[in-house]
Amino acid sequence: MVHIIESILVYAIVLGSLYLLVSLGFSLICGVLGIFNLGYGATFLVAIYGMWMFMATFGLSLWPAIVCVFVLQFLFTLGVIYFPIVKRYIEKEELLLTSLLLMSLIVEETVNHFYPITAGVDIPTAIFTGTMQIGSTNIPTQMLVVVIAAFLVTALYVLFLLKTKIGFKIRAISQNSEAAKLLGVRLERIYPLAMILAVIPPTICMLVIAPVWAIEPMMGASLLQTAILVTILGGLGNLRGTIIASFIVGLIASVVAFAGNPRLVGMAILIVVFFVLIYKPQGIAKSETLW
Repeated sequence: MVHIIESILVYAIVLGSLYLLVSLGFSLICGVLGIFNLGYGATFLVAIYGMWMFMATFGLSLWPAIVCVFVLQFLFTLGVIYFPIVKRYIEKEELLLTSLLLMSLIVEETVNHFYPITAGVDIPTAIFTGTMQIGSTNIPTQMLVVVIAAFLVTALYVLFLLKTKIGFKIRAISQNSEAAKLLGVRLERIYPLAMILAVIPPTICMLVIAPVWAIEPMMGASLLQTAILVTILGGLGNLRGTIIASFIVGLIASVVAFAGNPRLVGMAILIVVFFVLIYKPQGIAKSETLW
């Protein structure tokens, strides 16, 4: 019994940290632009398969490939998602959602064409190898990097939003974009910046978990689903709620996996989010502001 409780607590923190990195960017876009970015799943594919392309196809070493991946993400976010789709259709919700979804599917099919699931993808971004024991629980040592990365990235984002002038403008837009515009905040500059900021956490997440995670072309859809569920549970666009929700979902997944049936983890998370929406539609935190 003690062993099970230890395992639940350890993996609740590990999975919660993973879900936080996955969801942070999605929540930021919901809070600032007020949209459901259904193209967010493509971000994970661009990160992992872009990294593999730079290393396997172009022969780059690890660190130049990482730099190129971030450059590719920024170019993809601005050149494929923001300017052609989001900026054009931000006032037309149906066209926006449809276009973002189609774009994500195109990326998925493209990746599947060049790197099908049968193709070997080995991303050598492991900082640690092997496993380590915490109490009576063994975890891949690399997953500790996930925990550290999640706390560090989240802390930096919170400090940026609370302590910088640009962060103040971003929070003002999240509260009332029209009022912020009247006060001189230039939305045409803040929106693309927010889009760029939103792709950094999932990119870091993919680079960190690649050595210990199953990589396949369809993974973007499942990670998008995770981001949506965590963000809805936390309160759309509220980063504080997203942080809390990430670890709640991590705890749910851990409890069901160790005390129940691992195959029911997804269903358990869906049921919890469903009932939270029934009795508290705004989620854990009110989504009136980003923080």
